Amino acid sequence: MLSKVFYPGDYLATEISHATFKLAVATGIVLDGTTATVTSANHLLATGDYTTFSAATGVTAINNATWGPVTKVSSSVYTFPCALTGSVTGSPIQEKLYFFSAGDWIIFADVNGNLEYNVDQLLGLNSSQGGIVKGNVTGPDVWRILKIGAAVGAGSTSFTSDGFSFRFRDMGTTATSYFSKVK
Repeated sequence: MLSKVFYPGDYLATEISHATFKLAVATGIVLDGTTATVTSANHLLATGDYTTFSAATGVTAINNATWGPVTKVSSSVYTFPCALTGSVTGSPIQEKLYFFSAGDWIIFADVNGNLEYNVDQLLGLNSSQGGIVKGNVTGPDVWRILKIGAAVGAGSTSFTSDGFSFRFRDMGTTATSYFSKVK
């Protein structure tokens, strides 16, 4: 895509457009203490993506945490590193995550997602989940909503990313959100 998002600044990077934010309900998540294997009708993820879950019961520590990088096995199965064990029950909902590289960004968040920031400045998973952290932080990830997805034209938000503390969380199945690196 060659279009740019207009924002006064030093330069504008190529616009990143996210139009396919389908919430895929996982039909099964197997946790063996080293790897999570997720089976879903069509997960829409690629190798290297990151994801989170909501509405899972049983092993609720899987909810709202950052999981990845994903290894795509097929259109219906993927895996990611995970130190959790137990049975995930209920109807977990998969939500794809996009992390912003270091720099200044502008986002037009539509109804299909939220811009979130990590108050603990964790890099990926926290240590209690077997992941990598910035510093020596333990406990669950704490993400706060910086920009709630709203109708197009409802405004934009600019922010400066350090490369790991900001993420875009897919929250819907329709609409398009746009973001562009300013510098």
